[in-house]
Parts: sequence; structure tokens; C-alpha cells
Amino acid sequence: MGFLHHTFSDLYARRDNWLTRVDVRIKMLYVVSLLFINIWAKNVTVPLCFFVASFLLLFSIKIPLMAIIRNMALPMMLAMLILLVKGLHEGERVWFSLSIPGYNLVFKEEGVRNGLHVCSKVLGGVSLLMLFSFTTTISRLCSGMTWFRLPHTVIEILAFMYRYIFLLLDEVSAMWTAQKSRLGHASWKKTIRSLGILGGLLIIRAFDRAERTHEAMYARGYEGGGILTMPLSPWRKKEYASFTGMVLIIPILIYVGNRCIW
Repeated sequence: MGFLHHTFSDLYARRDNWLTRVDVRIKMLYVVSLLFINIWAKNVTVPLCFFVASFLLLFSIKIPLMAIIRNMALPMMLAMLILLVKGLHEGERVWFSLSIPGYNLVFKEEGVRNGLHVCSKVLGGVSLLMLFSFTTTISRLCSGMTWFRLPHTVIEILAFMYRYIFLLLDEVSAMWTAQKSRLGHASWKKTIRSLGILGGLLIIRAFDRAERTHEAMYARGYEGGGILTMPLSPWRKKEYASFTGMVLIIPILIYVGNRCIW
């Protein structure tokens, strides 16, 4: 289960490179703005540009390809599932048909187009968030959220969630190893049953851990507002230049995204 620790870890965000040195407030403004544009885009051009640009930026700071694939695997599978469902069930004009023993798969032109549109948005949005997570630590994210005057309750919940993700992953790893040592994954039937038991036990242990943490913090007089964040320096010339660039680029992206290509 070690791949889960690497997926949620900020190992790459703690490196020193030109993207991690960018002010977190600028990155937050860019990511939030581009995510809204990605959602509103009426064609696949802008989302796919976000997808390609995010990959190029990640390669520029030497993020391993396997780390990128590991983080993109699940969203890409969901995007392909959406494309498959829409292609088979939406529209009337036949675009492509495939016959396999016992089945006749007919892909409709309208459904494939709509599916590609949704897929591009999924890949574009996930790639933007992945780029942000690979270049921003949780402490800097909390500092940026504090600077933007987000409620302290939201920041505290985010910090605690990130802290206890790894404890729950340790719990999952220990239970997974115990099940394998007892031949709980010897067959597909046993694997499915073991995974169901593991999920149920994890929920119970998560509630138990949350209750014990709350009691321990309450006993120590914690009343909220105690999350320490990194101090952020005032904006300099490069931050203002980056903000100006965003103001100039966003209208162009909105114009390109609102044009219907098909």
C-alpha cells in the first residue's frame, strides 16, 4: 500500500524549483481562475491546452512520469468510462459500430462528441489540481487561505484531514498485511470479501480516532484558531507581473473557450 503514501505525500512539493518558489497566492488565483474557465469552456481546445501545459510544466521540474501516471490513473479511467457511456447511449447518427460475440456496440456521433467534451474537462481540471499539489505544500496552502480570509474552521479541518490521512493509511496498510498473511486474498471471492471488511473496519476506526482526538484536544484546552501558518511576504514586482499576466491571459482563454468548434 506504499503507493498511497506517495500519492498523498507532498514529497515533490518540498523540492526547490522555479514552480515551488512561485508565491502561493499567485498559484491559487491562477488555479481557481483556470478551473472556472475549464468548466465554462464550450469546446475541448482550452481543457486540452490545460492538460498538455500541466504535463509540460511537471516535466520541466523533473516530476517522474510514473508519479504523474499514478495520480492521473483513476481520473483517466473515469473519463474513459464517461466517454464510453455517452458514446453508446446519446445521439442518433451512427459513428462507429463494433460486433463482439453476443454484443453489438454502436457508438453515436453526438454521444462521442459530448463524451470527448466531458473527458477533456475532467483531464484539464485534474491536471491543474495535480500541478498545484506537486508544487505547493499544505503549510503554504493554509497560509494562502489565511491571507484570502477564508474561515479558520475550513483551514483547521483541511490541516487535520491532511494530518490524519497518513494515520488512516497506516491503519489500512496494517489491516491489508494482516489479511494477506491469513490468505484473505487467495482468490477473487476472498479478495472482494476482505476489501469489504477492510472498508467497514476503516470507517469504524476513523470515527474512533476522531473521537479520541477530539477528547484529547478538548482536555488540553483547544478551542480553535491554533493552526500555525507560514508568514507570507508582501508582493514584489514579479508577483504583480504574474497577476498582470493573468489579467491579460484570462480574457483570451474565455474567448477561445466560448467558441463552438463543432
